[in-house]
Amino acid sequence: MKVIYELGRKSLEENEDAYLETLTLPLPDKKTLKYGVILDFQNSDSSIHFILKELDERLLNEWCWIGKADGSNSPQWYGTVDKLDYLLSQTLTNLLEKWDQNDDFYLLLKETHEKFFCYLGPLKEKRYRYIFNPALIGEEIAKIGEASTKDDRKKAVAEITNKFQKYLEKEANVNAQDIGLYTISINGLLVVKQKVYKQLVVEEKLSKFHEAKEGVCSITNQKGLVTGDTTRLKFKYYINDKISFASNLDENEFVKNLSIGKEAYKCIQAGEVYILRNFDTRFSGLTCYVIPEFLYDVPFENVPLKEISNRVLDFVHKVKTIETGVQLQEEIEDFRLYEEQMDNQISLHFLFYTKSKSSLKVNKLLSDVPLNHLKKLRDEMRNISNIGRNFFPNARTKDLDVGLDAISKLIPTRIAKNENVEKRKILQVYESLLTNKTLSYAWLIQQFVLLARIHMYANYGSYQLGSGLNADQNDYLLVHALLRSQLFLLLLKKLQLVEEGKRMDGISYELPDPALADYMKEMAFSVPQSSLFLLGYLISRIAAAQVGKTAERLEAAGQSRFGKTANKPILSKINFHGMNKQKIMMLSNEVFEKMKQLGINYLSNEAIYSEHRRLLDLALKGKWALSDHEGVYYLLSGYSYGTKRILERAKELGKEEAIDEGGFDHE
Repeated sequence: MKVIYELGRKSLEENEDAYLETLTLPLPDKKTLKYGVILDFQNSDSSIHFILKELDERLLNEWCWIGKADGSNSPQWYGTVDKLDYLLSQTLTNLLEKWDQNDDFYLLLKETHEKFFCYLGPLKEKRYRYIFNPALIGEEIAKIGEASTKDDRKKAVAEITNKFQKYLEKEANVNAQDIGLYTISINGLLVVKQKVYKQLVVEEKLSKFHEAKEGVCSITNQKGLVTGDTTRLKFKYYINDKISFASNLDENEFVKNLSIGKEAYKCIQAGEVYILRNFDTRFSGLTCYVIPEFLYDVPFENVPLKEISNRVLDFVHKVKTIETGVQLQEEIEDFRLYEEQMDNQISLHFLFYTKSKSSLKVNKLLSDVPLNHLKKLRDEMRNISNIGRNFFPNARTKDLDVGLDAISKLIPTRIAKNENVEKRKILQVYESLLTNKTLSYAWLIQQFVLLARIHMYANYGSYQLGSGLNADQNDYLLVHALLRSQLFLLLLKKLQLVEEGKRMDGISYELPDPALADYMKEMAFSVPQSSLFLLGYLISRIAAAQVGKTAERLEAAGQSRFGKTANKPILSKINFHGMNKQKIMMLSNEVFEKMKQLGINYLSNEAIYSEHRRLLDLALKGKWALSDHEGVYYLLSGYSYGTKRILERAKELGKEEAIDEGGFDHE
């Protein structure tokens, strides 16, 4: 709460006379929304004019867009809304009850209400007593005069809203799906710009202090009127709707748990909205507020808070998505001027949340992440991507991306009813990267093998890996997912966030291909890992040869020559549920026989096989060090590396002979 208070305080300092402006909410979260519409009621001839405005931040401030009236199930009276039915039923009725009758505008409101709305009769809930008169737009609602129950009147409101919307579309030549906000004016005068209206909004926003008592604010330590009621704030700070959490089990004693003064309350309101407007982002589908905390009172002299906010989000974006090397290296010069200060004076809080209607559920809060830690993480991600690019210079940027967004696609999570029901797995990874918390190596390998299995069998419908993945390209997707997983594992090793257990460093490889040896050294593979990697590499050459042998049949059928795992029978020899040492030894023998059958037992391939056997024998002398999941993972790691090399070679040649030949060299 203190962090949010400070943000709001700084926001209000820059807008001393614009308290309501600091409460202006962001645009509704729909990409298709383009317009705001003024419903201008002309009392002189009982007509309605529609005025379209481009929906932007300036308009949000001008129309005082602050959402729904505070409180659960509260009567709606705000002049700017995102739901048209409010304006066609209860808004004017509720405004009339609140408006100062001595104000000149009150007579206009009353006249509009009388001319444009019809009375449905008495009902306990006032919001359903009046409805827009359908006759004014040439429509009628069946049995409108017989709507005596709440449900009947809700149906009547829904019906008039539907008819009015169609009328609006015709008159204003606009698609209702493009409209995000509606506001009302009378004879050209916007209701939300009236002085009384603004006073009413301020009064409601601070209504918790109407019956407040004297006390000391827990945030500022200043004496004055205080409240302990936070039910009308956007975020839930502590439980205050259950009597058991109140001091002395008295609902009037919540103030003893937390006392908030009036000015602090205003700052918290402003801080919450500032976060909603400026720090709402997504990490591969997971919604998150990135909330900065200034460690000193004046972080940047004469720099607007908005500019600092933009820089913070830009900084976070670079960690989310590692773009091209050029873009990362060509950082804006004026950003460099602030970077050192930001490192030392700002820390970030990552609040991952799920929003349902008006409630907000916190999924994970990662607190006190120093900005210089993000800088280190960004630089290390960049270095790892560059390592991948050194080995695969023709690869697309996204194929070697190890930013936070791309990493989330390496941890499969189930989707049920359009909701990610295993988001905790991704959040566990983010927690590790953002707070230096060690991850379980065994757990990661299990996730990578599950990822490989999903791609192998193109089981995309049940997981979050991405919409529209093509089952015909599952082999291509498998290869690049496994390559990114190796780079991610290397990233974790560099950051010392994963422990593999004991391994032998400084392995000397006897291989005809220096690049292959360099890759295994870079990845710091152990002896058994290297042995399986080489076996997987040979499987990639067998798979390529199998595709080459059936190329004419596949092309005649209009299929890709590579892309579907079904085109590579050798992959069926890998048990994606686990490979122990016995299965690996059997597979090793089958690979050797298959190379002879396909005629690809070249000197280079035999030399690689020989090194695989040497390392395997060395690994088998003692206790077998790999789990069954590791057996699968390192086989597939070699397969993905080898297949990517073949694809790179094909791209260089501009043709696919490299695939038909089963590799590069035939010494």
